[in-house]
Amino acid sequence: MRALVAGIALLLLSGAVSATATPADDIIAAKGKLAGRNFAGADLTGADLRGADLTGATLDGTILTGATLVGANLTRASLRGADLREAYLRDVRASGANFSGARLGAADLTRASLRTANLERADLARAVLDSAQLEGAILTKAFLPGAKLARAKLAGANLSASTLIAADLSQTDLTNANFAGADLGTGQLAEYGPAGARLAGATLVKANFTGANLKSVSFREAVLTDAVFKDADLGWSDLSWVRASRANFSKASLAWAIGYGADFSSTSFAAATLNNTQLVGATLVRADFRRAQLQSTNFEQANLADADFNETDATVALFNASKNIPTSLRRPIKP
Repeated sequence: MRALVAGIALLLLSGAVSATATPADDIIAAKGKLAGRNFAGADLTGADLRGADLTGATLDGTILTGATLVGANLTRASLRGADLREAYLRDVRASGANFSGARLGAADLTRASLRTANLERADLARAVLDSAQLEGAILTKAFLPGAKLARAKLAGANLSASTLIAADLSQTDLTNANFAGADLGTGQLAEYGPAGARLAGATLVKANFTGANLKSVSFREAVLTDAVFKDADLGWSDLSWVRASRANFSKASLAWAIGYGADFSSTSFAAATLNNTQLVGATLVRADFRRAQLQSTNFEQANLADADFNETDATVALFNASKNIPTSLRRPIKP
């Protein structure tokens, strides 16, 4: 009898017999040979697939809730509509992968490589993407409230119409990123935190925020050179010490925003709303304020050399100790 039992065990271990094996068991057992295979719709809840080679595999609609894919290779894999909530994807390689419509809430994607990946309409609420590589990634209409993207690389990424309320993008590279119509401000999703997104120290050179909701967002010490904020809402935002030369804030709302010590050289505020905005100590050399609203705007100690205030009522602004006040101001300014 003992010999018979031992023989059956050997058969099971060798894979010749699979008395109780499920499709998920087969996938996990063969994790080194999964490239290009089709596992659409499989239930892999909690599966251990760390280091698995899933290059080009099809995992559309697959359930991977709580699964471990640390260090796995998902390059060019398709995970459309997959459920990866609370999955562990640290150091995963997923360049060119398709996560469109996937559920990645609270997933850990620290240091993940997602260059040119498609995350359109993906749910990444409270996901961790610190130091992730997302250059050229597609995140249009993605849902990222409360997500952590500190030190991530998003140069050239498309985040148009995405939701980033209370997200942390501090020290992130967002050069040439597209945030047109994105929502990074406070408002409808209080459960993800009371504050706007944090982009303190981020690199946003030539980033596009046209029409974006940026209420209460912190850009403190960010690099905004040549960035576009046309028609954006920056009410109550923090722009202190930013470097924003040649940026475009035309027709934007900056009411109650603060920009202490900021560099806005050659920046356009044409037709912008700057009521109660604090620009104390800011560099505004050659800045364009034509047709801007300046009710109680504070230019104290700001450098206004060659700034253009044509067609603007500057009498309602404050210029205490301002430097190089231009002669184009139409009326005597307030002391």
